[in-house]
Amino acid sequence: MSEPIRVGLVGLGQIARVQHLPALAGSPDFRLVAVCDPAPSAVPDGVTPHRSLAAMIAAGGIDAVAFCTPPQVRYRLARTALAAGLHVLLEKPPAQTVAEIDDLAALARGAGLSLFAAWHSMFAGAVAPARRLLAARGAGAMRIVWREDVHKFHPGVDWFWQPGGMGVFDPGVNALSIAVACLPEPLFVRGARFRIRPGEHTPVAAMLDLATPTRETGFTADFDWDHRGEETWSIDWTLDDGGALSLSRGGAALRLDGATLVEEADAEYPRLYAHFASLIRAARSDAETRPLRLAADAFSLARRVA
Repeated sequence: MSEPIRVGLVGLGQIARVQHLPALAGSPDFRLVAVCDPAPSAVPDGVTPHRSLAAMIAAGGIDAVAFCTPPQVRYRLARTALAAGLHVLLEKPPAQTVAEIDDLAALARGAGLSLFAAWHSMFAGAVAPARRLLAARGAGAMRIVWREDVHKFHPGVDWFWQPGGMGVFDPGVNALSIAVACLPEPLFVRGARFRIRPGEHTPVAAMLDLATPTRETGFTADFDWDHRGEETWSIDWTLDDGGALSLSRGGAALRLDGATLVEEADAEYPRLYAHFASLIRAARSDAETRPLRLAADAFSLARRVA
């Protein structure tokens, strides 16, 4: 495909406006031609608004769809898009369950379409160099700390606390996606402790005990979406040879024994869309499920704590 890929954006919430719209505006691979949201809202010039996915598909003129809806409704919408012959990008978390992703991947494969489970943190600048270092020098221990204030970034949003909304794992899967992308071994959940507020169904904070096939201790995750103060999005590894590897700012910075290796501005979504374009042009899919599997395992093993 030599012409820009025509894409429609479904869901115009915060993540769509802050990340997807700017990334698409600067992309040489895509041209945003339509948006879909049930609530009337301003859209970029030259972009056609729709109130439903069915109306967007019926209007024609699109090759792909990027979904930024809550995960609870995403599976049926994505299935409809694939049935209409459209390539599909799914904002994280890509669906409520791993089984839904597996089914969508099978549908895409059978139709010769691309399905992209877009774990945006995997495209942070520190991920590739961290993966190379960990492959060469091993990981003896790992500590994830992912703390922020949900009221600051998502004021008034309540679907996070309903079944399928994932609670603190909505941001926490970003850390898990980085961990599985960087570690040279598989990662497992061995135990979890959840803090769930009265009347809600998903945790606002979680502590995880993690392990690899060769390390049963020393791997932990601390997720808090009720944090007051400065945000922390960090992963610290102790290398097998005693070195200290520290990822911070959600993957935009990386230090080895205190020396800076990576320090960049946020560039995840431009890289993410470049990868989506490469998938479409190669007729491939990237339906990564490991971060969602870890979150599901945490829900399976969790104890509630006060």
